[in-house]
Amino acid sequence: MRVRVLLFAMLRQRAGTPTLELDLPEGATAADALAALGSRDGLGEVVGRLPLRVAVNREYVSESTALATGDELAVIPPVSGGAPLASVTSGSLSADRVLASVASPAAGATVLFMGTTRDVASLDYEAYSEMAEQRIAGILEHCRERHALEACAAEHRIGTVPLGEPSVLVAVSAPHRAEAFAGAREAIDQIKEEVPIWKTEAGEDASVGELPHLNSAGEARMVDVSEKPVSERHARAEATVRMGPETARAVARGDSFKGDVLGTARIAAIQAAKRTAELIPLAHPLPLTHVEVDFGIDQDAGRIEILAGARTAYQTGVEMEAMTAAAIAALTIYDMTKGLERGIEIGGLRLLEKSGGRSDWRRDTADSAETEPS
Repeated sequence: MRVRVLLFAMLRQRAGTPTLELDLPEGATAADALAALGSRDGLGEVVGRLPLRVAVNREYVSESTALATGDELAVIPPVSGGAPLASVTSGSLSADRVLASVASPAAGATVLFMGTTRDVASLDYEAYSEMAEQRIAGILEHCRERHALEACAAEHRIGTVPLGEPSVLVAVSAPHRAEAFAGAREAIDQIKEEVPIWKTEAGEDASVGELPHLNSAGEARMVDVSEKPVSERHARAEATVRMGPETARAVARGDSFKGDVLGTARIAAIQAAKRTAELIPLAHPLPLTHVEVDFGIDQDAGRIEILAGARTAYQTGVEMEAMTAAAIAALTIYDMTKGLERGIEIGGLRLLEKSGGRSDWRRDTADSAETEPS
């Protein structure tokens, strides 16, 4: 049988014609027609990587639809400004496919985010797929409107994702790079926060909503990290000490009754980081490779900002070491200055970022401290 095929946009450009005819066997489907198109010079690459839709006699149909002699088959590439590509699939992800779906002649910048499995042999992903696709589509539409994007797309893989393979792809295009970067960042952040997709290391039980330091009986335990791979770990934390301006000036001058306040606080913080496992019952003793502590003083506001960082190459993170260092630095400042002022306050102890292990994390910059230590 013979069907008439209509081609549009880049398909028309590659084929060099808006229409062509295909001779197909009786009982052939729209999928068979697409396969036949893909075998033609200039069309194979495009047909293979674009998320195409098909219409028969001006009605959208599935690719399994049977064709008949004389049918008009329209092959429709992604429509600029149309619904975003939002897919949850057990198959391998395609960067070419998502990039093609956001291609636009009005786009001056295209950003692709690719999240891959690292540090472990594989990760298992489970999803409420129907809701996940709907939520991803909603997030992409919101980002497109908010950041004036030309187009956006996302694919998320479920099932087992081996080491080095992508588990999620997000692509956006926009007239300018600032909008493209901002849109891609918000899209992946919202997908991670809101979409019902869960991951576990292959072979482990899902731990969403569970506390890793409790066993099945609810008893405290130290987490067994012996099977985890060694990786570079880094964390930063901060704390704030508030006092009167005169006390802050005394600290800056170094003429507190007890001597060098910040120098002493730095040594105390480093010592505390090295002994975190003695202070926090279920923390692992870590071979720290580096601890750094910096201070920023706003004398007029009476505020000292503490920034502490810790680093190791081990099987678990150094968040507690960084936070312990910041906390002990703050307490040491209080101890060194309480003779000048009893009403000193300590606050704002929090983790700023961590890297290494299964995932990285960074506190939103809009949530950051008022003054960044130098």
